[in-house]
Amino acid sequence: MKKKFQELNFDFYIRGIGHSMRYANDQGLAGYNITNQQARLLGEIYDRLESNVEISRRILSKAMRLSGPSVTSLLNGLEKNGFIIRHTGNEDGRTMQIEITSKAMKFIDETNDIFTGTEEKLLCDFTEEEKEIFLELLKKAYKNIT
Repeated sequence: MKKKFQELNFDFYIRGIGHSMRYANDQGLAGYNITNQQARLLGEIYDRLESNVEISRRILSKAMRLSGPSVTSLLNGLEKNGFIIRHTGNEDGRTMQIEITSKAMKFIDETNDIFTGTEEKLLCDFTEEEKEIFLELLKKAYKNIT
C-alpha cells in the first residue's frame, strides 16, 4: 500500500539531517570564502599529505565519492582562493603534486571545531551505546546504497 504524501519516511529525515548539517557547516565557513565541499576536500588532502599517501584526482574522486570534473572544479576553487598550490609531477607531467598553503593550515586549525560541533549537536541526546548503534546502522545503509 502506498504511503500518503503527508506521512514522513526515512528519506525525509535523512535528507533533512544532511541539509541541516550542510547548512550549519556552511554558516560556520561563511567568513573563510570556502564551501563545505571544498573544506572537506582540503581536509582529505591534508590527511593524505600528513600520512604521505598518494594524491591524484582519481584517488580524491574515489575518497570524496565525486566525479573527476567535480574534484577538478573544487581544486580550482581551492587554488584560486589561495588554499592550495598545484604543481605537475617531477617525473611525469600528467601527475599533480599539491601543496597546502599557510592560509589553509590556519583555516584547518581555526575551523576543525565547526565540523565536530555540528556532529556533536546531531548526537547530543544520544548515549554512547546509541551513538555506536547509530553509526553501525548508518554504515550499513551507506554500504547498501553505494
